[in-house]
Amino acid sequence: MSRPIPKLAGVCGWPIHHSLSPLLHSYWLKEMKVAGAYVAFAVNPKNAVEAFRSLKRTSISGVNVTLPLKSAAFSAADLATEEAQKLGVANCLYKSRGQLVAHNTDLEGFAAPLIAKLGAARVQNVSVLVIGAGGASRAVLGALLSLGVPEICLINRTDEKAEDLAGQVNVPSLYALPWEQRQEAVGRADLIINASAAGMSGKPDLDISLENGRSGALVYDLIYTPRVTSLMKQAKAHDMDTLGGLEMLIAQARPSFKLFFGQTPPMDLNPTHMLFEALESGRR
Repeated sequence: MSRPIPKLAGVCGWPIHHSLSPLLHSYWLKEMKVAGAYVAFAVNPKNAVEAFRSLKRTSISGVNVTLPLKSAAFSAADLATEEAQKLGVANCLYKSRGQLVAHNTDLEGFAAPLIAKLGAARVQNVSVLVIGAGGASRAVLGALLSLGVPEICLINRTDEKAEDLAGQVNVPSLYALPWEQRQEAVGRADLIINASAAGMSGKPDLDISLENGRSGALVYDLIYTPRVTSLMKQAKAHDMDTLGGLEMLIAQARPSFKLFFGQTPPMDLNPTHMLFEALESGRR
């Protein structure tokens, strides 16, 4: 009986040494006994479009794409899925019938942990505060709108960026507030989402106090380095619930793994503890 040909996939970024994706996908490959490998590729943004287009000439089945290369990945593709078209960026590239396809699993990755935590019915009845106006925020807004959230307030340190993004989305349930009114926005929210890079290891903390936040509100911080951010610590000190970025990382990786290796990791293969240990020890 012939052995299956191993498949190769990976993650591209600049820098990329911090990524937990190789550890995560390698865990699933080993536990599921799938013939394949998943590695990190450092891709210079200056050459990213050319590099991504060259994937069609390689044996690589696909790649995940992280900052700051998601726009370049979208531009390099021959085709784009509906999810990628909604956001105008891609966090995943794969090959199909000789063509390079741009996809985005951030919508699913963001929504799955949120629904697991709150339930779909409750999500449809919450007032949401979204912090940040970059690519991650676009995915968050797209997911929230598809889930039928009735009210979304968007804030960003640069007011114009929040206003521009709200204007592009252009739906009645979404509005931008000035940064100076952030504490007022915190006090009105049932769900607070940090879609900015503030609070990430090596970056300044998010300049927001949760002191007047609603008891029992959920704080969802998309950052996973550190595992427990300063914002999440604040939330716990003020009787608020928390959800971290590690859950989103895992949720968005499952559909990527299926595209690259042809199998979906079972839900009971949960790498959270292993990834948490890696974060604690500094191992990658």
